[in-house]
Amino acid sequence: MSAADQSTDRRLHPGFTGCFPLPVGRSAPFTRVTGHWREGELRRFRCAAGTVVTVGQCLAGERQFAADAERALATDRLATLTRWPGSYLCVVVRAHDLTAFADLAGQYPLYYRRRPGRTWIGSRPADTAVAAGGGCRPDPQALAAQIFCPGVPLLPGSRSVVAGVERLGGGHALRITADGEAVQWEYETLRPQGDASAATVAEALGAALDESVGRRAARARTLTADFSGGLDSTSVAFLSLRHRTGPLPVFTYHRADTSCDDLEYARGYARLDDRLRLEVVTGTTAGTLPYQDLHDAECDGEPNPAAVGAARTRLRLERIAAHGGDVHLGGEGGDALLSPPPSYLAGLARTGGLRRLLRDGHQLARARHSSPLHVVGRAAHLARTPLATALRRTAERLESPGERDPHWLDTLNWWVPPGPETAWLTPSARGELAELARTRASGRRARERRTDGPPDLHTTLHELRASASAQRQLAHLAAPLGIWPQAPFLDNDVVRACLRLPAHHRSRPPALKPLLGPALAGAVPAPVLARRTKGDYSDEDYQGARLAAGTLRDIIGTSRLAALGVIDPRPVAASLDRALMGLRAPFPALNRFLGVELWLRNTSWPGDSQYGGSS
Repeated sequence: MSAADQSTDRRLHPGFTGCFPLPVGRSAPFTRVTGHWREGELRRFRCAAGTVVTVGQCLAGERQFAADAERALATDRLATLTRWPGSYLCVVVRAHDLTAFADLAGQYPLYYRRRPGRTWIGSRPADTAVAAGGGCRPDPQALAAQIFCPGVPLLPGSRSVVAGVERLGGGHALRITADGEAVQWEYETLRPQGDASAATVAEALGAALDESVGRRAARARTLTADFSGGLDSTSVAFLSLRHRTGPLPVFTYHRADTSCDDLEYARGYARLDDRLRLEVVTGTTAGTLPYQDLHDAECDGEPNPAAVGAARTRLRLERIAAHGGDVHLGGEGGDALLSPPPSYLAGLARTGGLRRLLRDGHQLARARHSSPLHVVGRAAHLARTPLATALRRTAERLESPGERDPHWLDTLNWWVPPGPETAWLTPSARGELAELARTRASGRRARERRTDGPPDLHTTLHELRASASAQRQLAHLAAPLGIWPQAPFLDNDVVRACLRLPAHHRSRPPALKPLLGPALAGAVPAPVLARRTKGDYSDEDYQGARLAAGTLRDIIGTSRLAALGVIDPRPVAASLDRALMGLRAPFPALNRFLGVELWLRNTSWPGDSQYGGSS
């Protein structure tokens, strides 16, 4: 990795496009590689049998990389190339085909567009569309699904947010044949193993995390880490100390007028090892609240819901860069893997674990001020609800938006149903999305129904993909500063270890993340692993919205989604007005809406300037 560059020139951001079959005279899969690639981010092995390329964080040593790549090409066992430590996209090119494997979390997706006799690939959907030709424009239906049904990945399927461009997401593989045909499939099914014990999985998780952190610590010139006071980032920081001899700069964000107590925990934990150098990144009321400086927000290829917090993220990254750090470790992904959703109760109802169902249902109901009877009843109902039925109910909810905000009990579902923000959709967009849900429900084959997996696994994988996307966007923002944020929880081996265990074995209310304790016992101080609370920054949304009211109203009033016929800006503005008065508002949906709006404005749409980008 080269020294930090303070420029925000987008040419610094790494990217590629390519195609198969290869153009005459080329042996590499990428016909165009741009930007500043960090050390180890793009690796290649070539021999007579073909070429192996990894994009991302492949942590295998050089000898192992070459030996494994040559063996996989010789034996035609290409899926073994997903077993290296780390999180990465792997592309294999041979004379007769190109095969790509996305990482299990989906941090490094691949985009592709089929054209007659050839399929084009790329690291960003719009770049892929431009390289392939045939027009570049947003996909309104995919964008609507992303905002209003984010927990239902079956709706868009493999469609990306750019029309005509498909997406190879987490755990999926793509094969392009010599005639340009492309086939996508799930190369590794992340299903719990019935014979897995909690002790065995905890041991595997601890080993995988320690190796993930250790390999990064060995490669970094100046290692830094997040230290929020929460379980995930704090645990990763303490694991780093096992592999570094010198001091470790660690960072926590805090605003003086917030009710969040993370700083108190972070300071207490930092005193447990004198090698930790805690730096508090202090936010300012005017500068770092959500929704500030929105027009300066960037995104890496896809809409970024976290763009509303870009000002705070920039402040954190600038402080980290001032320490000369290159690899920066964080805890992204830990929540998704280690905190099973309440829908795991349906598994207890299905398998007859009545005593455990009653006990856990009572604990969760008490924590959420709900009725234990309602919790257990919802779990039993969910256990009898097929995925296709959930899709049809989603269609009904889209067609008849309710005024009630989703309740915690609504998490006892395949996904949280669309809320009152569905009224933002135009009638035509609402009808199209509902019809798509019905089509997906009626088109499910018997084989798919048998392999659906439990509802909690669908939720976990959705949250894991969202974490991977957030980490990808963070790395994009950090690139011009010379920092490479990395999240060990998103590594393939860590994901595999966690998801071997059924969700009800990864949950033990009221414990927050019970699997982490035995996994890291002895490696991370006991007080860190004993924390049972999580910081809450939601009060900042209301404060930030009030300060940025003019900007938010301007974005809504000039909405690109409205120009595409997706939303009616009037109910969106009404929701914003309720937030400005301190009333309950759908902030997650608002953030997704704004992420799409900013993406439409900041993406170049050749020949289609009405979408918001430069032509």
